[in-house]
Amino acid sequence: MRKKWVGVLLIFLGLAALLVEEAESGAGPNLIVQFKARATVQKETICLSDIATVKGAPRSFVDKIGRLRISESPEVGEVRILSREEIVSQVQKANLSSYISSKSIPEEIEVTREGRLVEKEEMVQVLEENLRNLLPDPRKTLAIQEVQGFEAFILPPGPYTSEVILPESAHRGGPMTVTVSFFQEGRLVQKLRVRVRVEIQGFVVAARTGLRRHQEIGENDVDLIKKNLSLLPPDVVTDLKNALGKRLTLSVNSQEVLRSSMVEIPPLVKKGDRVILVIDHSYFKITTFGEVKEDGRRGEWIKLVNISSKKEVHGRVVDAHTVQVEF
Repeated sequence: MRKKWVGVLLIFLGLAALLVEEAESGAGPNLIVQFKARATVQKETICLSDIATVKGAPRSFVDKIGRLRISESPEVGEVRILSREEIVSQVQKANLSSYISSKSIPEEIEVTREGRLVEKEEMVQVLEENLRNLLPDPRKTLAIQEVQGFEAFILPPGPYTSEVILPESAHRGGPMTVTVSFFQEGRLVQKLRVRVRVEIQGFVVAARTGLRRHQEIGENDVDLIKKNLSLLPPDVVTDLKNALGKRLTLSVNSQEVLRSSMVEIPPLVKKGDRVILVIDHSYFKITTFGEVKEDGRRGEWIKLVNISSKKEVHGRVVDAHTVQVEF
């Protein structure tokens, strides 16, 4: 008896499934459209699903109807009034009059476009704020002179945060590609890549007059002048303390900007100088005179000749008059 009732139940469920399938496929689309008196949009186009609730089956048909284009959206923050005639015209063009009755459409629907329009000026401000974080020197200033590949876009209403990915060489300025992401409540809402040209102005050290090779640089020999750093080599000298007291490795012209490779610490001892040679041991200390055979700076090892023994020795430069000889 129990097996008989189980069999009847299985047959009943099978028939029910067939009826449902037939209702969804064989009986044709089933559509219910309920229009709103007011609607808000964020996109550039007003679709049917923006101004009405669309229900029914099959789902693919409902989604397709919801995407029906009705009209262009108003500008951000503005309102557009859609008339019944406009909506009916689009419904008829799509051959949906049998599903959507004109009587169900209000005489007017008020559509407001929400959002925040981000234009080039605001994008430039976002980029400049991020670039300034790379410039700890307050004497440097930057400005974005050119933006390529940018089109104004709309963010949803509400505050946002931004994240900018810059190339490693961004601190030097010049042309670069940057990626900008906008987030709202931690959710990514917009991401774009743009090409920009960044100009960074800063002070650099330049020769006041023509200077010769191996000339020691004094205060009256150089000036600080402001230049576009993105047009200069990366090793330009930007601080006077990195030039004063050093000597030039080559001759420079008046107003020529100095580079790190153009200056060096002058030697404390020069070839031909007579110095004191010091042999310092834990048990004794010997001093004698020696002749320098090559230029040397503090701490450098150089060749010398012991004047007494005429032998070549090596020593480390201590100061302008003393060399400590290895023992």
